Amino acid sequence: MSGHQFTARTQLTIAGLVTFLGLGIATPAFAIDCTKAIDPIDKKICGNAGLKAADIAMGQAYAALLKTVPDPEVRAMLVNSQRRWIAARNEGLGGGSDGAAIPVSEIRRATTARTARLSDRSDKGLVAQAQEQRRFLAKYTGGAFAGFDTRCEFIPNDKDQSSYSYQCYGAMHVRNKDRLCSLSTEWATWSLYEYYTVSTIEGDKAKASAICSDQSGDICGDSQKTGWTRDPGADQHLPALKTDFPKLDVEGAWPLEESDATWFDQCLTSPTYPPVQ
Repeated sequence: MSGHQFTARTQLTIAGLVTFLGLGIATPAFAIDCTKAIDPIDKKICGNAGLKAADIAMGQAYAALLKTVPDPEVRAMLVNSQRRWIAARNEGLGGGSDGAAIPVSEIRRATTARTARLSDRSDKGLVAQAQEQRRFLAKYTGGAFAGFDTRCEFIPNDKDQSSYSYQCYGAMHVRNKDRLCSLSTEWATWSLYEYYTVSTIEGDKAKASAICSDQSGDICGDSQKTGWTRDPGADQHLPALKTDFPKLDVEGAWPLEESDATWFDQCLTSPTYPPVQ
């Protein structure tokens, strides 16, 4: 599935910028401006007292979260995360794939869940997870091509489209010296598929050298020599390799399963990877 692009209305919603806490950092407006509501979902929110109250509460939670984060990199991650959620809401909850209206209760439930996520100050919260992610990445050299390529959307839980879940997927690229190891996930036919890719970096270019699909157990681990496709060429499941990915993103490929953290360490520190057949 491809990631959603911002709609024109989404751009208008998040383009109302304010200078927050005197830091000179532009951040998205915290709630819908109902005097400028254009999209059907904005009009629905503005026309329903319960939805409007939920949207205001979410904006307040977002503003409160930003107040706790002076770190510009973590702050940028939070801004990008909220923009992405708004874009996914506008597209995914604006109407079902068959044009049917999404129940007001479902939009309220999604907004309330997002507010709870923004309000979480535990070790599972966005900021704490960003700090944990940074500690994990600090073990490796980093550099160009490292980062996160995350896409999120509201996916119906059943064919009746009576309820939706906010799901994120994409790729996590970690670099150590001249090796780039990537874990990518894709949603298709109600299932999550995982792919492991090893790339070599030469100068300003990165080239995939091997890919492995692991859907039914540890067939891509360090002890496994089979399952890897060498010189994958134009394999459709190869992740995009770019130099401008965000360096932090705790939605999508994070938090890592223990087996995936182990795989990254093996991939990034072994003299040769994947194992020679």
